Amino acid sequence: MTPCPVPQPGVFAAAVLRVIDGDSIEVAIPLLPPQVGDLRWREEARLARCNAREHNEPGGQEATANLAALLPAGTQVTVKLLRRDNYGRLLAEVWLLAGANLTDHLVAGQWAATWNGRGQKPLPLWPRPQDSAS
Repeated sequence: MTPCPVPQPGVFAAAVLRVIDGDSIEVAIPLLPPQVGDLRWREEARLARCNAREHNEPGGQEATANLAALLPAGTQVTVKLLRRDNYGRLLAEVWLLAGANLTDHLVAGQWAATWNGRGQKPLPLWPRPQDSAS
């Protein structure tokens, strides 16, 4: 099955369906106004501009748990779909309703490392420095 192309203009209100890992989520994007019906487009999206540890790496399960605590199922977000990556996943910028950019929040908390999508993926430190200090 060929993935759906990124729709235009690319910025949508969405609801989080689930957290996949420390830098990927599944969202539901309404395709119709609520008064017309409940047709939604479901899509897995990888957060743009960052990389978190994978499940099998030290700190990977903690990074996933952190993101799940930030984005419980049903959380409303704004999603800017950018393009598909080499694995067919959508790359997206995500904002919480309070206006915070999710990538910036994860990088500031050292749950993810800044990454431009090219070359070797950087990893955030583990354990996180603030966890080691306590």
